[in-house]
Amino acid sequence: MNRIYISLLVLTISIVSCTQKDTAFAVTNEAVGPVTKDTKISDLERLFKGATDSLTKTEANNYVLFEKGGKKLMKLSAKKDDKEVIDHIQFFDDRYTTQNGISLKSTYKDIQEAYTIKKINNMIDFIIVAVEESEMYFIIDKKHLSSEVRFSTTSRLEPMQVPGEAPIKHFMFSWPL
Repeated sequence: MNRIYISLLVLTISIVSCTQKDTAFAVTNEAVGPVTKDTKISDLERLFKGATDSLTKTEANNYVLFEKGGKKLMKLSAKKDDKEVIDHIQFFDDRYTTQNGISLKSTYKDIQEAYTIKKINNMIDFIIVAVEESEMYFIIDKKHLSSEVRFSTTSRLEPMQVPGEAPIKHFMFSWPL
């Protein structure tokens, strides 16, 4: 009887260890799902030709990827001066997750715990949080900030002025050129 349990345990461990990790929604410094730094705009049709994906070109030379069923996954934008080079990617699906576990479901506190805050840009309606370890940046709506900084674009924001529970509104990525 013990041999059966041991055999089942070994078989289970073998199956689990042989299973490849799904990287379709992984965001790393080298790749976003199947898209790499070297992927050209002209490669996108071939890359997302599967039965589950639909790629649509917009008027502004952006490419929006939809999942079968119509769920918007991400937008890929070309450089203004080189229409073949992907300049940045915006994520709409919360399954896209960084190596450190950050996704659209995350909060500012999660970003702070996972990365070193490089800079916070103070815009009219939102702030842009850039991190040291990557070319990722996160947009947070200013409605989550205190009134003393919410209505100003000239004041410099310090990381401690952003509440930890402030949710990420947008999540974007660009490769350094």
